[in-house]
Amino acid sequence: MITTTANEGLADAKRWRDLVAPVPLTAIAWSAFQIAIFIWPTIPTLSQRAGHVSFAIALALLLSSQKSASAARRAVDYLLAALAMLPGLYVVYSIERLMNERISGVDVPVPADYVFGLLLIVLLFEASRRTLGFGMTLLTALFAAYHFAGPYIPGVLGHQFGDLGQFIDIQFLTLYGVYGVPTGVSAQVVFYFILFAAVFDVYGGGRMIIEFAMALTGRRVGGPAKAAVIASGMMGSVSGSAVANVMSTGIFTIPLMKRVGFSPRFAGAVEAVASTGGQMVPPIMGAAAFVMADLLQIPYSTIAIAAILPSILYYAGLLIVVDLQARKLNLGSVDAADLPRMGATLRERGHMLLPLIWLCYQVVTGYPIDQAAVQACIVAIVCGVARPTTRAPLIDLVQSLSVAAQRTIDVALPCAIAGVIVGVIAYSGLGTKFTSLIVFLSGGELALMLVLAALGALILGCGMPTTSAYIMAAVLVAPALILLKVDPLTAHFFIFYFSILSMVTPPVALASYAAAAIAQAPASSTGWQAFVLAIPGFIIPFAIVLHPGLLLNGDAGDAIWGFVNVLIGFVALSAAITGYLFVRLGTGWRVYFAVVGVANVLPGLWVSVATFIGLMLPALWLWRKARQNK
Repeated sequence: MITTTANEGLADAKRWRDLVAPVPLTAIAWSAFQIAIFIWPTIPTLSQRAGHVSFAIALALLLSSQKSASAARRAVDYLLAALAMLPGLYVVYSIERLMNERISGVDVPVPADYVFGLLLIVLLFEASRRTLGFGMTLLTALFAAYHFAGPYIPGVLGHQFGDLGQFIDIQFLTLYGVYGVPTGVSAQVVFYFILFAAVFDVYGGGRMIIEFAMALTGRRVGGPAKAAVIASGMMGSVSGSAVANVMSTGIFTIPLMKRVGFSPRFAGAVEAVASTGGQMVPPIMGAAAFVMADLLQIPYSTIAIAAILPSILYYAGLLIVVDLQARKLNLGSVDAADLPRMGATLRERGHMLLPLIWLCYQVVTGYPIDQAAVQACIVAIVCGVARPTTRAPLIDLVQSLSVAAQRTIDVALPCAIAGVIVGVIAYSGLGTKFTSLIVFLSGGELALMLVLAALGALILGCGMPTTSAYIMAAVLVAPALILLKVDPLTAHFFIFYFSILSMVTPPVALASYAAAAIAQAPASSTGWQAFVLAIPGFIIPFAIVLHPGLLLNGDAGDAIWGFVNVLIGFVALSAAITGYLFVRLGTGWRVYFAVVGVANVLPGLWVSVATFIGLMLPALWLWRKARQNK
């Protein structure tokens, strides 16, 4: 006993020493900065956002340096990380001049503005290249080049903002470029929700969710896959990140799915699609949802409430697919001895539901969302230490500050780099020109416009994270939909969904690739399998436009009608996807059910009646056939 205690003490001492390494130390400093700007909200907005971006760049560079075996390379990265802090410090030092004495667009930047502005842009591009990949960085570089080439471009695509001083002014000295709305959302909202997720996990909240899902579904046909769907949806509503969701729940659910007979490819695809949908699930959703609320200038609670029915439909569609596939393969369930017990889970960790309940209540009632997240952190700590089954040492809580900051990089950098693009679009007038082009290509037809908008959001999502893809589509595509009389909330939800679904859409499907690595399956085939499983999800954005009531912002009758229509359509689509409905289906039946499933979403009473009959009569016939074959 004494030896065990001594070993634990040594382990804790080593963990404390590890926190003074460059990465955790910088990450904890970033979290401390975020806590400071929460406690003192009077700190100027520009200073808050500048500090947020500087920390994000510095931490990203330090994390990438860990992959290098060269001491010289690491030394250079440490220097670059230190330099990354200078633009933020410069903004704080110069805040009085920038906010009160200088007039943007009139006063010429001083030499120091050029030095620190260019330093910020160069290091932001380098951090983006290392963290987000070449595609996102190249796209941003093209927009930056467009800023300087505009005066030399003839015709409608040309513009008059091509000066370096104007570029530094827009991108570095105002709240419209790098420090624009996307960065503001990351700094003033998203960070605190990521912090809550990290703290919640310290006290066993994530484990509680996984055990709850397994106990709920494990004994049913295809139970592990259904558990993956439920657990990933619940975890995703806390983490708001598809890839992080895959890595946290997939390590438990994918091996269980493989054990009961699902192929590695199918197991990885289920986890990828389920984890991706977590960004659609209230109360937290993904970072893009917070950006949407800011762009539309509406309370976040409106976004969260509007997402309820579409998110239920998304997971209902995936559960139906999983159930039919399991029945098609005649798969069993997990042995009861290998499953957690619901009663034991609730007794040991059920109190960790209280932080989630508190957070949901605060968000729905319209409480300031950053304060709701911080309060949820406090409730999680209080609940966690209240019982021995969930207590954790102080070092775990301190490490959660480091974890939260490191996870925030995946939001902060895309927001900052997207801010460069948004600034160029806003000052060059490219957004208006792009909107006119889309309207021209669609001929003013809403159906064609929706298809073009969907393709645009998916293509943008191939080369960038969800948040960046949504921001780009919101600036370039959403105005065209609104021009054709689509409600602004509906238009933004439409592109929001397709931006999220790009995570499981080849050729670049990051969530699918992460799941494939865990499942030990080919990345490409897992990506295509996930794309097929997500087909019902691709129907939901179109259903939202056809049935605006699904967003709970209109007629209750339309909400109920649309929900039932889409759900029935998903049954038909699931039969087409799996090739099974009571019996194995041939190609003809699969094509027939695919057509019925899509048609069922269309508005109109007679369409609903016809497609319902078109589904039920064959289903009854197939059911009788299955009974006769037994």
